Amino acid sequence: MMHTLSKLLNDKELTYLSLTFQGLDKEAIAKELQFNDNKSKRHSYMKNRIFDKLSVNNWHNAFRRAFNLQLLDRQDFLVIDIQKEASTISTKITEILNSTEIDDKEKELVIYLALLSFQIKIEYSYLFKEKE
Repeated sequence: MMHTLSKLLNDKELTYLSLTFQGLDKEAIAKELQFNDNKSKRHSYMKNRIFDKLSVNNWHNAFRRAFNLQLLDRQDFLVIDIQKEASTISTKITEILNSTEIDDKEKELVIYLALLSFQIKIEYSYLFKEKE
């Protein structure tokens, strides 16, 4: 991760943003960031802090703003194998749909974030390739 504007987001917020972009679910993010108490409240708090600091109202715009501000290094996300990534996303969506641990509303959100992450990775990979 680049820290050009590291004062804008702290390390945990940057990590949360990056992990969300990578399509990790809330449980995996909580484990990575060691959220021990009231995980749901911590997720909501982190999301709201990131959105406020980036002056956005959704993840799509947060990811775009983070790349534009160089808070996330495009190189970390551009070198992707589209077929492999599509296969991974497909498997993940199937697992989510078959899950009995989360409700339908959360399934929709997790699938949306996974597809959004995939779309942005494709967009940036093509932008990067055009500049070469």
